Amino acid sequence: MAIDMSEFSENVEAGLKANKDFTRFFYRFKIDGATKRGIIDYSDKDWDKRTRTAKAKTALSEEKSKQINTGVNFTENSRLNEVADLYFEKSCEVSKWTDERKDAYKLYINNSIGKKRIKDIRQVDIDSLRKSMELKGHSEQTKNGCSPRTIKKVLIQILKPIMQYALDNKVVSDLPNIKAPKQNRQKKIVEDAGAKLAALYKTIMTTYSDEPFYRALFLFALYGRRWNEIRTLQWSDVNFLTSRYTIRAENNKIGQNQTYELSAPIAEALSCMKDDRSGLVFKSPVTGEELYPPKKQLAKIKDTANIPELTMHYFRHILVSAMGEAGTATTILSASLGHTNLDTVNNFYLSANHTKASQVANIAIANLTQIKQTSEEAE
Repeated sequence: MAIDMSEFSENVEAGLKANKDFTRFFYRFKIDGATKRGIIDYSDKDWDKRTRTAKAKTALSEEKSKQINTGVNFTENSRLNEVADLYFEKSCEVSKWTDERKDAYKLYINNSIGKKRIKDIRQVDIDSLRKSMELKGHSEQTKNGCSPRTIKKVLIQILKPIMQYALDNKVVSDLPNIKAPKQNRQKKIVEDAGAKLAALYKTIMTTYSDEPFYRALFLFALYGRRWNEIRTLQWSDVNFLTSRYTIRAENNKIGQNQTYELSAPIAEALSCMKDDRSGLVFKSPVTGEELYPPKKQLAKIKDTANIPELTMHYFRHILVSAMGEAGTATTILSASLGHTNLDTVNNFYLSANHTKASQVANIAIANLTQIKQTSEEAE
């Protein structure tokens, strides 16, 4: 018989609701990906509201324990690597994000503390893992230490859930203090950003006037797209009829499809590309697979535009600063860049209209580049 959820209007705690007089309770929770739900009925009990609520909480805890302890196949003496394997297999969805976390676990945790018994992992082990990542990574780019973002991912998004999984399965009684490193995040100051944006636009349009492939690629960066969004863009994501393109959920940072206006300069460059218009837009001319970062071409733009600090991501910093100088609203600017995180934008971005924001941003970019070029020509 279906449960009438309208009956349970009072929140008690996570996963537990009550009816108006707190005589009946509805619970719902997940164990190993399976949803468990049911009714706890105390309508025939002569208890006061506080007692009924306390009894319901206890009953929910017992129900969770009963479900958790069914089929638990690891103990406090199991190695962290064993618990991690079970966590990824039984508690995580099959997704690209899960695969990324598995890879990071193998890189940073597997050989450092992965062989320790789960009950023996102490605060000193967590601190040692953090310190080792601060000193050295696993690539040429991180040879002098991992970024705070990577360390946070490993500790908070990978290790902590695995340890919590052991706690939830009652094979350990407590957890060490797993916290993210403090980040000394500072905004990158871009001086004379409007002039730099105009210089980049002019450099791209002239340097690659006969090479629409790189013209389109760097224009996407100029208009705020991240490198990962550019290199994974498919022709099927581009709609010339509606002048729209979509950055798919799996290729952006918020995990949702984001649709932007296709600016006229980018559309013109794409239309000139000699391509069968299937698969990747910016595929490698050698392998036909995803393109590596265009270091040589980027160096050429750096020299020509005289912006030695330029990187693929620095395009975004220049764009943000230039549009900020021009008075573009923060809401428009943030949504046009693909943000929805409350740490970086206001509550407005929870429902950010990326298409509308990119339309306004594109007009601002056109005005900025046109004004700068006009003044230069006049001089």
